[in-house]
Amino acid sequence: MHRVLLVDDEVYARKGLRKLIRWEACGFEVAGEANDGDEACTRIEELQPDVVITDIRMPETDGLELIRRTVERDEQVLTMRKQPYFIIVSGYNDFAYAQQAVRYGVQDYILKPIDEIELEGTLRKLAEELNRHKHAEQTRREQEYVRLLDQFIYGESESGTLEQWTELTGTRAGDALAYLLFENNTPHFRVSDNTQEEEPEPGARNGENFGRIVQSVLGKMYANRSYLHVKEHGERIGVLLTAEHLHPYSMNLHEVARQMQSCFAEMGHDSVSIYIGKVCYEPLLIGHAYQTALKAISYKFISEKSGIVLYDDMQHEPVQWVHTDHEKEQELLTLMEEQRVEALENAVGEWFNGMRTANYAPVAVTSAIHQLISAVLSILKSAEANVKEIPSFKLILAWQADRGTLAEARQLLTVFMLDSARKLAEQRQYNHRGAMTKIKHYIEANYSSNISLRSIASEFYMNPVYLGQRFRKVYGVYFNDFLLQLRMEEAKKLLRQTDMRVYEIAERVGFGSSDYFATQFEKKESCSPTEYRNRILDEG
Repeated sequence: MHRVLLVDDEVYARKGLRKLIRWEACGFEVAGEANDGDEACTRIEELQPDVVITDIRMPETDGLELIRRTVERDEQVLTMRKQPYFIIVSGYNDFAYAQQAVRYGVQDYILKPIDEIELEGTLRKLAEELNRHKHAEQTRREQEYVRLLDQFIYGESESGTLEQWTELTGTRAGDALAYLLFENNTPHFRVSDNTQEEEPEPGARNGENFGRIVQSVLGKMYANRSYLHVKEHGERIGVLLTAEHLHPYSMNLHEVARQMQSCFAEMGHDSVSIYIGKVCYEPLLIGHAYQTALKAISYKFISEKSGIVLYDDMQHEPVQWVHTDHEKEQELLTLMEEQRVEALENAVGEWFNGMRTANYAPVAVTSAIHQLISAVLSILKSAEANVKEIPSFKLILAWQADRGTLAEARQLLTVFMLDSARKLAEQRQYNHRGAMTKIKHYIEANYSSNISLRSIASEFYMNPVYLGQRFRKVYGVYFNDFLLQLRMEEAKKLLRQTDMRVYEIAERVGFGSSDYFATQFEKKESCSPTEYRNRILDEG
């Protein structure tokens, strides 16, 4: 509602005007009344009305004198105030009065008796104009506030910046100033064991949406309080609180932050972290307040349970900036390769607990996770596994400590490590099947040579006992039996198709002794090589 001051020396005229006009419907409220021009001048200073409706002829100071005084006030007095609009209501149809009123910029000149339709029409038009002006003025002041705030934050203040700031915000020397950063830690993804591909929560990482949420929370806590501009800092949102915003909470920043988190939770956002820089008492130190709010982020995981970090409370706590626990990393990789699922899950949990206990900074946590991921991918690559087929690969790769929680990272990494263990096992099975095929082809091509299980194992860099077991599992026959069968089939072919001597055939198919060949042939065919050949000839 715009504010109206009614000025008339007749009290009944003022009371009648109050009842005659539908003020609220026109966008106004009557803020006060005055008996004459002198009292009106005082009331204008006190109430700062948007519109003054005044009679012309009044004792002592009349309406025109009131308007003149108001219009010609010292500009310095008007610096923080806006000159009101004037509407004259008079029982005198005097052209001279009207001329003078026009020179003073009076909005309208209405004759008594008042036509409420005419006056309400004037008020509605005036309300529209006031709305436009107020919106334009609010926009201008907000832009000026943002410009000055940026200068303080980034150390670019100029001569006169401090004076402009004080004039614009009304802050006084020694007033407390605190810079807050809000971080949305809503989980990136919904992770489950049977989910093949995860999608981010709608709007979970949209900085613009989060900015509106922060603005709503501030509006709920500080209704009708000025200058609470939210500023984007990457994916975080920043705001400067002044003494005006802190006094209702007894200057207790913990209480302010807790109340904010309650408001976020009511709006369905219960994973918002709040980082508060060092409180300063001088606008020129706003930049330092912002920088220390950034430093407070380093203590994120120390205070992850509450989600509130005050730099003043944490600045002396030691922080680990570099990941150094390579032994634990190697343990995780070994457990993954050995398919020890339960031990792997426990070890991942211990790894994260260790980082929390050692006060790892977010950048160190991200580095440690990506270092481990790189080692896992190296193992998978050496096994020729396709990492793109791992469902959780993109999820863990996209995780960043500066916009997530350790609990979320632990869940994602556990799923990724288990997925990688399964993929590695599948790839090894596939590789072994492929290796057995190569070995079978090698035996078929070299059976006539002096080959053995040991020599083939050496050729393919395998343990001979393991090779024998794998060969029997894949082909259902022992290696020696398979080799003997190949040699016997080739020997029978040569006995049927050639006139080579038996000892020559034995040598051709890989037997070092013709007697051993004859013995093995008789066991398989129940006849000697010569008898086999003669039988074929007799049948022919």
